[in-house]
Amino acid sequence: MGWLEKLFGGNATVAGLRKAIEQKRFADARLLAEQLSEQLSDAADAAEVEQLRIAAGDGLAQLNFSEALGMRNSGNAAGAEEHLQLALTQACSATLRQQIEQALDETPIVPEIEGLTAGGKSCSSCAPPPRLPQVVEDVDFPDSDSQVALVLTSYPPALAERYLQKSASFLQAFLLSHSGDDAAALPLWKQLAAAEQDDLYWFEFGSAQARSGALPQARVALETAMQLNPELLLATESLVSVLLGLGEADAAQRHLQRLLAQGQDPAFCHAQLALLLLQKQQQPQAVEQMRLALAAGVSDPAFLQLAAKLVEQRGELAEAEAILKRIPAGGGCSGGGVSLPLAEFLLRHKRDLAKVLDTFNAACRQEPENPRWQLRVAQTYLARNWQKDGLKLLRVVVTDSRLEPELRQEAEQLLGTVRA
Repeated sequence: MGWLEKLFGGNATVAGLRKAIEQKRFADARLLAEQLSEQLSDAADAAEVEQLRIAAGDGLAQLNFSEALGMRNSGNAAGAEEHLQLALTQACSATLRQQIEQALDETPIVPEIEGLTAGGKSCSSCAPPPRLPQVVEDVDFPDSDSQVALVLTSYPPALAERYLQKSASFLQAFLLSHSGDDAAALPLWKQLAAAEQDDLYWFEFGSAQARSGALPQARVALETAMQLNPELLLATESLVSVLLGLGEADAAQRHLQRLLAQGQDPAFCHAQLALLLLQKQQQPQAVEQMRLALAAGVSDPAFLQLAAKLVEQRGELAEAEAILKRIPAGGGCSGGGVSLPLAEFLLRHKRDLAKVLDTFNAACRQEPENPRWQLRVAQTYLARNWQKDGLKLLRVVVTDSRLEPELRQEAEQLLGTVRA
């Protein structure tokens, strides 16, 4: 059975991941992808799930990005900034992150007014009442030209100048697409006159089709853009994503190598090549590409975990640990000062167990509904030779219906070993 068949054939959880992405339920898809990445042991399967996770993250980020732009245009700067910050944590692709970061730079800072209660009185009897900011009667919201200019800040300057020369109809479709409303934009793209159907048209039209799930049509459009302008690298990047979605790994690899030859976006290219090579069962070459991606600045936690897993499987433990140390501990979930993936690595190798235990205990408090961390605590107890407490907790965890099948098997095997 090939790796694609193993991944999609009959596995309800992975089938659910694909269906969630097709239905644009990106939040569900991202959660499913994260769960699957913890279960899959086959590197090629993990690489495909990673691609689906990236699609889910970008889809979710695009929704929040669009919501933020709408809020900002309606004068809700605080809400816009909140959605932009959220989108930034979700986005995976470099281009989308750049657009979000630029929008954050453009979002006005809303002054905070502290110490007010109902009626406008100070909560402190001795403090003077705070001064309210002066109300501006006529607020000028960004017009369409300003919105176009904002979107184009993420485009190369020479390319942005070409967009500014486009017709009002072209720019209307352009703005709808970049605000997340491809359903409304696609009919407008199709209505544009043949005289306007240049490389930029086919790039934007194909990208909108791809976001809408029409991958075969998107491929034709993007290839047309590249035929008209082989130097349009944005179209090449979009085409790579479409080819991956269509399962055309060899064609995608050729385009990535072309980008690299031109010195374009090495982080994106090396990371995608690594995933492609994993799918082809070419693990040594995949590891080489992953190292190049990390050197180019890839910092996505899921990619870091996959890279560490590969080098750990090869026995290169120091390198695996160094990669995992690049993952932030994050949000109080690991009170011991290390990330959860690093803590699991240290547990496997029975090192720094006091710090590991602190990390897993903190995770139990943060995610009390996730029995994974209770299992890790039990394993850490046993690794420290606290047999009584470890065995007691292990017996409880192994019966938890929420435990993933792979983790349940891990717990059962450990329980049998301890009993023996």
